[in-house]
Amino acid sequence: MKKYFIFILLFLIYHKSYGYEQIYYPEEEYSPRYIIKDYSYIKDYNQLWQQLSSQIDLTFYDDFIYKDYGSYTTRKARDEVINFIKNYKIQTGELFSDNIIYPALNSLIMQNKALLKARQVLDNVPGHDKTSLVYLAAGLSYIYSDGLYELDKLRKIFKEWLRLGGEDFPEIKDEERQKRYNFFSYIANMQDNPSITDEFIKILENGYYDKLVFKNGIFDIFNADFYTLISSREIYAGNNITKYFVDYINAEYMDIITNKHFRLDIKGSKVNHYWTVWDYEKGRKIKKDNFYILPFNKQTFILSVQNYEDKKIFQINYYNPEYIDTPYYAEITRTKPDKKLSGKTVWSYTLMRNKVINSLISSPSFLCRDNMTAQHQIICESFLLRMLDKISSRKYYLVYKDVKDNAKKSRELAHKKEKFISSLNQCYIDRQCIQQEYKAYIDMLISFK
Repeated sequence: MKKYFIFILLFLIYHKSYGYEQIYYPEEEYSPRYIIKDYSYIKDYNQLWQQLSSQIDLTFYDDFIYKDYGSYTTRKARDEVINFIKNYKIQTGELFSDNIIYPALNSLIMQNKALLKARQVLDNVPGHDKTSLVYLAAGLSYIYSDGLYELDKLRKIFKEWLRLGGEDFPEIKDEERQKRYNFFSYIANMQDNPSITDEFIKILENGYYDKLVFKNGIFDIFNADFYTLISSREIYAGNNITKYFVDYINAEYMDIITNKHFRLDIKGSKVNHYWTVWDYEKGRKIKKDNFYILPFNKQTFILSVQNYEDKKIFQINYYNPEYIDTPYYAEITRTKPDKKLSGKTVWSYTLMRNKVINSLISSPSFLCRDNMTAQHQIICESFLLRMLDKISSRKYYLVYKDVKDNAKKSRELAHKKEKFISSLNQCYIDRQCIQQEYKAYIDMLISFK
């Protein structure tokens, strides 16, 4: 009996001394990736949101975000969340038409919030119930959101997954199971401060390209803590979401942000079209106008692919306001037909993590109000109207659903909005004042009866 108690004591000491790897990081909630934007000042926004809701099953994410797992046993909560991640499919639908871009952004933020909620629930599972599947689900939640962006966290999570046995979902077949094991092990064993050039070569060699390179989503494309909706696909021949940047984030806007001339032609009237991708057919240079997003270790890189008869070149670009006119970062060449890979890094600067170079905050030349130009709306959204996470898409939707067929409530809400816009205009360029007015407006929306 004495030996038994000693064994139990030693087991408890060991079990307590081993700290299971953290899965949920509360500070992420304050990242723009997870903050629903208040677009109530945009005309007919609620109708646009309903239009999007008819195209995408947003309740799959919304119901999960607001589900209260407090009454669940920890094992039941764990298994339900693992099942949610197992069946998770990001939904984009027709997100990228001009008139639906604002609700589309909130839709992708909602989906990211669901993944964040999954990690929160899994993190609360007691240590003795934290199986390797818990860490697999947590790792997948990051990869689904933005690939290897949170690389340091992913390495720790998949190391824990390996330590607990490297289990996979039961329905994954043997060959695919081994491929996935190799992929997750590759992430776990990546060295500190890895080179994007060297690792991209390994990604190509090992067949991980399709898992880690994105065609659309919400990304911090300028590495300035400004997440926006990005699509690399062609909307129609020769025209993709680059048109959005050219039309709405114009040269004058980028001049303000960067304190540099963001121009392409001699006349200084066109925006630099950095996202153009070229292909080659029978020696002719053909414009494809597609690009790809490569999130990696707290940075967002833009990838273009150039196809020659004897080789394929993967050009990795990096954008930041500090270096907006020199994006060329690295180049990887794959020769044909032997598929031999070689790479070179040409970037001569230190990567900038979320550094915003922006004189606009202190001295905008316009008011943030309802009748702004499209360019001014973008500037306000980007730097002045970033909201605290006090309102959700569901609460916002229910408020307007409640007043839709009630003329008295509709008039009351319209009056409150007019007062809000008047107060906002009085703030002029006082950023703190603007934030306070929006916070009060959001609180009013939440409590509106």
